[in-house]
Amino acid sequence: MAWIFTNNTQFYLHDAETLLQGMLRSKILANHQCLEGYCGTCKLKYRRRHHDTRIEYINEPLVMLDDDEILPCCCQVRGAIELDID
Repeated sequence: MAWIFTNNTQFYLHDAETLLQGMLRSKILANHQCLEGYCGTCKLKYRRRHHDTRIEYINEPLVMLDDDEILPCCCQVRGAIELDID
């Protein structure tokens, strides 16, 4: 399980849940299309991840990502992360 913090709320992810699935379940609007890591529509910036947090990709992203960006559609988070979204 992981904890996700945003500017306005916090929610958790189930063990096998992607970040996007958790966002949608928590009623957080998120742009998305391909669900496979190649379109980049869901790309987000994160402010901070805790020292023991791991971000793992189910599908290897084909989109170029900066060090502070993730693709919620195909990533799973272990630990806690702070996203830069409202």
